[in-house]
Amino acid sequence: MARGKRLSLLLHPFRKDLYQVLCENPGTYLLELVNLLESPMGTLTWHLRILEREGLVKSIKFAGKRLYYPKMLRSQEAEMAYLTMRSETAQQIFTYIVNHPGCYQEQLAEELDVHHDTVRWHVDKMTDVGLVRIRRKGRKKKHYLARLGEALLAGSLNTITEAFVIFLMDKLEDGCLNPEIREKTPDRVTIRIDCPERGKDCYITINLTEWQFEFLDEEALTGKGAEEVRAEGA
Repeated sequence: MARGKRLSLLLHPFRKDLYQVLCENPGTYLLELVNLLESPMGTLTWHLRILEREGLVKSIKFAGKRLYYPKMLRSQEAEMAYLTMRSETAQQIFTYIVNHPGCYQEQLAEELDVHHDTVRWHVDKMTDVGLVRIRRKGRKKKHYLARLGEALLAGSLNTITEAFVIFLMDKLEDGCLNPEIREKTPDRVTIRIDCPERGKDCYITINLTEWQFEFLDEEALTGKGAEEVRAEGA
């Protein structure tokens, strides 16, 4: 790509906003992006294609829909973990297993007032990605957190790695002027870029929204309080 086009890759105001939104909300559906950015579908898909073509963004089909997330921001298994936990029902099931290790499927369905087929579907997804493990006891299955579930609970999946910062700086150095890191923490990075044509510097700030988890009491889990379980930025 010509230098002039490379120069505008993330200096373009809409693409910069789009990339920041995806970094703060990895695994976002196309229609969600339309609402978040208040953008026409055609404009959004055009700029998404540019970001995908340049290797800054990836997309994946999940539960019949295409989701978008920044390349290299988190590991593939972390992205799959957060995608699996998007729905409120999945969050309730995960919460119940955390609070009741060794629980049976029948308990999950009865206590959460969720159909057993729905429970099985979500548990299968969590098992596939490594959030939950199952131990058989006779004809019944006991549910526990697996390694990835423990990591999600500890918050260790939700960090900005050095590999991502290096990756992003390499992309910017290929077409921008003198990018430099102004701030870096495990969940935040700010990069400054010289913009002589605009007469002022451009700043790109990326925040990872914390995945919040609460050990809910029985009333909250089984009643209307279940919506308090949140998975932000997933």
